[in-house]
Amino acid sequence: MNPLRNPTPVAVIGGTSESRQLAQVLSQQGIPWLATVTTAAARGLYQDLPGQVIVTQFSPQSLEQFLRDQRIRVLVDASHPFAQQISQLAIRLTARLGIPYLRYERPHLPLQPEVRVADDWPEVLSDAVLLGRRVLLMVGIKALPLFLPWQDRCHLWARVLPRSVAQAVQLGIPCERVMGMRLPLSFEQELQLWQQLSIEVAISKDSGEAGGLGIKQEVAKTLGIPLWVIRRPPVDYPWCSEDVTQVVRECQRLLGET
Repeated sequence: MNPLRNPTPVAVIGGTSESRQLAQVLSQQGIPWLATVTTAAARGLYQDLPGQVIVTQFSPQSLEQFLRDQRIRVLVDASHPFAQQISQLAIRLTARLGIPYLRYERPHLPLQPEVRVADDWPEVLSDAVLLGRRVLLMVGIKALPLFLPWQDRCHLWARVLPRSVAQAVQLGIPCERVMGMRLPLSFEQELQLWQQLSIEVAISKDSGEAGGLGIKQEVAKTLGIPLWVIRRPPVDYPWCSEDVTQVVRECQRLLGET
């Protein structure tokens, strides 16, 4: 990885709508930034913004090299709430290198009383939740393998991003049961889908408003269907905020001190 001619004050672990919002505010404040994403498609989040975008999958070695080569002064982790591995890696390496770490967390969305909350995946991988039912999985591509052994005991449909459809089929879910859809969906679109498939149980991650969790709750309530929500994995962030303005102010403070 070739170093930049000049140091980049702020690196953003991105690929989310929050990282786009953060990059926009940093640009408005005149703070140069560099965002990292894991897919070429995610570049489009920043296409009209002045920062640099790198497509990469970090290992411990490559992330350390990146931080050193680019002479990063502040790292802002705006990765997905369920991408705990990159968050934990970033926390560990920035502490070792003496680089300030900031977490820009996707805002939590209040859950309605009817929602059933699971602390981890095993709570929904059970006969009580799945057996014999028509189940809509809105859990992302990485969690789908957990449900594959259940395909002969219930009726599974998986909704994923359009770019993940082929991968879901390769994992073993029949193509006619994989739907590629880009969020957000409207209430009417979500309702129509659940009714069309005669869904009896829906399972989602705690993905906030950006992941359509508010709409999912309303549709589940309207149809009287159980909605299971998987809690976000616990990560001990050294600094964390759900307020983009607060994150940018902290960047400004740290850059002023260094």
